[in-house]
Amino acid sequence: MFKPMSFDNEVELFGDSKLINEGSSIQLTNSVSGSEGRVVYKEPINLSNSLSFSSYFSFSMPNETDDVMAFVMVPTSLDLSLFGNKNNNSSSALGFLSEYAKKETVVAFEFDISNRGNRARILLGKPESSEVRNLSFEGDLLMMENGGTLSCMIDYEASLKRMMVRFRKLGTRKMLDPFFDFSVDLGELWNGGEFMVGLSSSNGNSSEAHVLHSWNFDTRHPTPVCEPPPMWMHPQPSEPFEG
Repeated sequence: MFKPMSFDNEVELFGDSKLINEGSSIQLTNSVSGSEGRVVYKEPINLSNSLSFSSYFSFSMPNETDDVMAFVMVPTSLDLSLFGNKNNNSSSALGFLSEYAKKETVVAFEFDISNRGNRARILLGKPESSEVRNLSFEGDLLMMENGGTLSCMIDYEASLKRMMVRFRKLGTRKMLDPFFDFSVDLGELWNGGEFMVGLSSSNGNSSEAHVLHSWNFDTRHPTPVCEPPPMWMHPQPSEPFEG
């Protein structure tokens, strides 16, 4: 069962992000162009014993190509105050890593979902030397009216060294077809150490606010090879908790 984080106590806000709705939501970007906001889960994640993890968050942002959302994993050695730095020369939610964390080993991806297509960019390794992988993922276009809400579910299965990202519209139980996945060995990248997780958002030339409604992060032991595949590999993963 997934339980949302407390935005008051469990996350740190950076950039333009701020608590709204009496602390129940986070507005990540302002209603002006060139706005960037980030949040970081305060608890370090330990990769000992080859842990797998699941993360789930619900958010709203316009379906315009300049509006992007990113999931970021960085080592605990990184000065987290860098999450407050802006990269106004980029419409990417990952641009601050390329500018301020060039020599750190990171795992991050960003996506935008619009009527022009679904796109993802993946960054693995050191931003100064790693090539950003660009993907397009097919399926139903997840059209969102302004203020509409979408859910994203991220799963990392250590035994498979694989990360999968899926989406769901508010009010439905089924995860929709658009998704992407990629291979990554987190244990090898960080040698069994600790890392921090965060979300980054940028609205580029758009002037719309992005809002984070809920977020959770849960670790689990990896699925043994002899057992059935984890639920996230099926069309309808187990239902996340929404309080």
